[in-house]
Amino acid sequence: MRKVSISIYTVYQILKKIIQRISGVRTCGVRGLVINHENKILLVKHTYLNGWHFPGGGVEKNESPREAIVREVREEAGIIVNEFPVIFDCYYHKILGVDDFVCFYVIKKFDTQPFESPEIKEAKWFSLEDLPYDVTRATRRRLAEFFEGCERQNKW
Repeated sequence: MRKVSISIYTVYQILKKIIQRISGVRTCGVRGLVINHENKILLVKHTYLNGWHFPGGGVEKNESPREAIVREVREEAGIIVNEFPVIFDCYYHKILGVDDFVCFYVIKKFDTQPFESPEIKEAKWFSLEDLPYDVTRATRRRLAEFFEGCERQNKW
């Protein structure tokens, strides 16, 4: 018999999405393209998702998307934003049957601090030429839209 390992956080996230789907709730999320002085981008690997992603997450109650991205990059990667991030675009995303709207921000002015996060396995800087093979398709699309001027998609 094969042993299956799943975290409590993963179970929580799945149950939350199921409840949101049943209740017809729409959600708002944020992702951040963090670019350092060497023109490298920050990507994170979650404990509950496959592949490399932009840091980000959900907008909490009584929080604006801009406040959420500032909080999320701090929590997930130790990024302290020095200047409010600029919104690049907003996208539609359907996850586990829940309508989700993703606000995508660009962050260039920041400091870093040590961090620990139960939901992040790894946070790492990459040049565009040396992206890992398992960068998500949505992440690659956003990079092409931003750096290469490719046509922007409506869906995340």
